[in-house]
Amino acid sequence: MRETFHSTLWFAKAPPAPETPSLVDDARADVAVVGAGFLGASLSLHLAETGVDVRLIEAGEPGFGASGRSTGCVVPSFATGTGPAEARELLGDERGDRLSRMIGGGGDLVFDLVRRHRISCDAEQTGWLNPTHTTSKISFLEKHRARWMELDHPLHMLDRAETLRLSGSPGYLAALLDPTGGQINPLTYVRGLVAAAQAAGAVVHGHSPVVRYERVSGAWRLFTAQGSVTAERVYFTTNALIGNLIPEVARSQIPVTVYQIATEVLDEANRHVILPERHCLSDLRHQRVAYRWSACNRLLTGGVMAIKARISKRMPKHYLARLRHVLPGLGPFRAAYAWQGTVGVTRDFMPRLMDLGSGMYAALACNGRGVTMATAFGRVLAQFAVDGREADLPVPITRPNPIPLHRIIKHGPSLWLPWSRLRDWHEERLGGR
Repeated sequence: MRETFHSTLWFAKAPPAPETPSLVDDARADVAVVGAGFLGASLSLHLAETGVDVRLIEAGEPGFGASGRSTGCVVPSFATGTGPAEARELLGDERGDRLSRMIGGGGDLVFDLVRRHRISCDAEQTGWLNPTHTTSKISFLEKHRARWMELDHPLHMLDRAETLRLSGSPGYLAALLDPTGGQINPLTYVRGLVAAAQAAGAVVHGHSPVVRYERVSGAWRLFTAQGSVTAERVYFTTNALIGNLIPEVARSQIPVTVYQIATEVLDEANRHVILPERHCLSDLRHQRVAYRWSACNRLLTGGVMAIKARISKRMPKHYLARLRHVLPGLGPFRAAYAWQGTVGVTRDFMPRLMDLGSGMYAALACNGRGVTMATAFGRVLAQFAVDGREADLPVPITRPNPIPLHRIIKHGPSLWLPWSRLRDWHEERLGGR
């Protein structure tokens, strides 16, 4: 598959990246963090702000993975239909509520970091819309709102008329509005976190893939092609891009290829009707539809495809057709940018902190909510690295738990899509019941 990092809208619009020289010597640190996406950058920043000597090591450049390729939607919620009630069932009441509060506060945390560190990433805390096109899911939204409100997280229930006004789509019947959500340029945001970490004292090395590691005199030594870092504690924050370095971590998540497009600049008439208050939106279809405006007035959308698509042909056509289906009033337009990335998904869509032994951990926090979940989890992990209080974590520390038949299961999301499309088609045929 063709590499598309430099084909993203975000790369085209981002200012130059901070200087992150390759690791070419043998260094030491209190903590080594591997992977400079949302999670690794947030973890490194919050560690450095507490005075910890931290080195952040990145195989490419900061944001090269899924973090710099997302839609940039700031969604302070769990993935899919999961919420506070499901978190309680999985983790117990106390820990489940702690995780929900961490995720629910993720939007405010992102925008606070943007303001505090003056990150110029086209940040707009305009809110997140979560609409439904079926009457059966209106009650789900109402229950979902009630559970979040119990945790003092503000959500507003919108009727059909208000949902139409704010979304621009006549197919939605109701929606939840989370005013703490919004949107950013994700690549510039990651670069800004890295620059802030450097300003706080972190040392960041780009283009330095870790090729092996070993235990040496009570510490871990991570080797790159030209140098090494020795640290007492190590956090792998690479999510789906761990590769073969730690196979049991790679097999504990499902890699999912996600495609994105950005349209050409659209006119004021479209901007007046579609998301006129510049919310970001993701709905409750079985095959989710998400769209938002960029700062340069392009519509962005994307998702997963049943068959890996060629970026230059089939994929843009597919997502333009979906966008026109949801927004039938759109005039003619084309895709100006198209790209893909790989996200890591756990079986229950919950973040993970995996113990690899003797102060080495692997953290997973993408699950399609990378901006908020990973930023917030990074701050929590920094506190854990400082005080060691496992009881205060929002998730338990576990060993890697490889998924059985991983070679087959990892294709599940793509294979499931035809069935999801059929269910969505059937619900629309029934008139939204």
